[in-house]
Amino acid sequence: MSEIRKRILILSALLVAVACGAIAQTQTGYVKTRGRIVNGKTVPGQGLTGATVQIKGRAAVLVKNNNGSFSFPVNTNQFVIQSVKKNGYQLVDADAAPKTYIYSTAPVYLVMETQSKLMEDKLAAERQLRRTLNKRLQQREDELEKLREQNRITQDEYNKTLQQLYDQQESNETLVREMAEYYAKIDYDQIDEFNAQVSEYILAGDLAKADSLLRSKGDIDERIKKLNEHHEANVQARQTLEKSEQAEQFSRNDLAQDCFSFFRRFVLDNEPDSAMCYIEKRAALDSTNCQWQADAGSFLQKRGLTQRARQYYDLALKAARKMAVDNPESYEPLLAKTLNNIALLYTETADDDAAEPLFNESLSLFKRLSLTDADTYNPYVASTLNNMAVLYSRSGHDAKRVEKLLKETIDIYMSQDNAEAYSPAVASIWNNLALLYDETDRFEDSEQMYIKALEMYQQLGENTSAYDADYAATLNNLSALYFKNGNRLFDSHQLLGEALDIYRRLAADDAQQYAPLLAVALNNLSVQDFAMNHKEEGEKAFLESLDIYRGMVKNSPRSYLPILAKGLYDQAIRYYQGDDMEKSEALFQESLGAYRTLSSMSKEKYLPEVAKLLRNLATVCDKREQWDEAGKLYQEELSINQTLAGSLPSNYTSHVARSYGNLSNHAILTRDFDKAIEYAQKGLALDDSRLFIQANLAAALLFKGEQEQAMAIYKKYKKELKDTFLDDFRQFEALGIIPEEAQPAVKTIKQFINQ
Repeated sequence: MSEIRKRILILSALLVAVACGAIAQTQTGYVKTRGRIVNGKTVPGQGLTGATVQIKGRAAVLVKNNNGSFSFPVNTNQFVIQSVKKNGYQLVDADAAPKTYIYSTAPVYLVMETQSKLMEDKLAAERQLRRTLNKRLQQREDELEKLREQNRITQDEYNKTLQQLYDQQESNETLVREMAEYYAKIDYDQIDEFNAQVSEYILAGDLAKADSLLRSKGDIDERIKKLNEHHEANVQARQTLEKSEQAEQFSRNDLAQDCFSFFRRFVLDNEPDSAMCYIEKRAALDSTNCQWQADAGSFLQKRGLTQRARQYYDLALKAARKMAVDNPESYEPLLAKTLNNIALLYTETADDDAAEPLFNESLSLFKRLSLTDADTYNPYVASTLNNMAVLYSRSGHDAKRVEKLLKETIDIYMSQDNAEAYSPAVASIWNNLALLYDETDRFEDSEQMYIKALEMYQQLGENTSAYDADYAATLNNLSALYFKNGNRLFDSHQLLGEALDIYRRLAADDAQQYAPLLAVALNNLSVQDFAMNHKEEGEKAFLESLDIYRGMVKNSPRSYLPILAKGLYDQAIRYYQGDDMEKSEALFQESLGAYRTLSSMSKEKYLPEVAKLLRNLATVCDKREQWDEAGKLYQEELSINQTLAGSLPSNYTSHVARSYGNLSNHAILTRDFDKAIEYAQKGLALDDSRLFIQANLAAALLFKGEQEQAMAIYKKYKKELKDTFLDDFRQFEALGIIPEEAQPAVKTIKQFINQ
């Protein structure tokens, strides 16, 4: 049975951007909630009283003012904010502390929210972004449809362009999550009106307005050209270098921000090439900016451009290492986070050999930093241990080693002063410990971990729906555990029903994110219903899951078409076994169409599946006496198997033999006994272990009048093929295939076989 297996929680840290500034005496700041855009207007964040700001080398600062303001003396041009704490709140930007800051007359803003509000903001942003993507996709589909109706493009051009659109839509899914997190962290109190307006337009899907506003500053290439000219002027005018470089950096950052806005605008407009152009323009503005290089690498990697992506990753890591060497006290945290982030990216592309040493180096740095500041760096130690557990679990390492890492991670999170902030991470790791125990047949330990995770998610979800999906996933997993062990089928069915109710509600609000989980739960329910002999309920649940997958295939064919094809095949087999040939044929036909599409993407992987579908569909057509159609299907199956055997004879020669055997049987059904003999002999010449072909050869010889040769086969394989021989005779008699002159011989042979 399929299962939703929640991946171990990965708390990856965003890379830190560091600026330069001047020295002064008193630094001011605010601890506040996030400023937002509501109905086109900025709604300021609220000051948070009672927060504690820990500055390195100084006593902690308690925020007492209702507006969240605080201040402290600064003796150098740099200071380090080690932590910001307020009961029930956490930093919106996890990298705001620990972090090295440069003194400025402008205040430092430390933005905090509750865990549930952070999740709600992220989900709301995801919902808006997905709606924009879907709206743009619909517009492109309508445009293409109109061009086709006007005969301005051919059907092939229409199909190719439409497939490209769907592929782009699928590849944008990860980017949507990243962009949603970006927008959920924007504090609109801290950005200027121009960038606030651009962000609002992009998030609302008004991409043309965003584009127009961005272009109102002029052509970005011309602006970059002017920046470069400015840089050359600086080189030649050393006497004004300091002032000019400040202006250069301002222009660089401004250009970088606009490049990034263009990037986001084109991502939402399903124009990945343009988006890639702007994210690379931004990276080219400063090869020593760790964040810009890492962002470019991440986007290129998602587009499958692995080698180019790694070039950017190398620059990001080089920049972080240099900063850590020049000022280890300030920048070793940045290096540790960069190592962790790049290792995560390698993990996502299954390059475990490249990821492991980076994780180890990151872990070593975080452990050393935690010796002097455990409160700040222990959570990073836990996060990296967690990531390594994911890596080792997937790589097939010893389960005890993975278990040790997960338990160590939980212990660190639960020992923190603000342990409640890490409750979601702990619940997720309990869930994954349960999966680990399940895989190693530790039923009671697995059950205990699932129950603990469920209780935690229930507590977290008392005042928010943000954890409903996690709760449902854990219900599903516990249901699968009970079903697997077979002794609590009723409980298993009940838990799965509860998970299904949650997924239905979530999918009604956000189908793109939750419909896949609903489909999996429905499939699991159908498996349980069939196992409990509730066939009608099982069929209903299975067909509903197929309908959901049919809808999802449109936007993400590479992800969901294989699942749909397999599901159609499985249900077609069930109908065949239940002797419902009409329904079986319909689903086999749809599955065959899906596998044909998949084989056009990957012949090596899916062409054997096409051959299997052709064979099964031909069998159904024979059952329905659709002789011509069955013959064509068997011939196509033979052709595919011959092609496969040409490149891998050891794997597929026997498949060619089976194809000839199928054609031999089909020829008997159509009373072409000469062809039946020919096909059978060709099949046996390739693989004489396929005994069903001997049965076909014997019958064809017998019906043609070659009784002596036929009898030799019946005598030789009487023991091995007794049931096959008798079943064949019953089928041939029912179809009226046995020639009248062969009737006496058949009677004699049946008596001989039954002796």
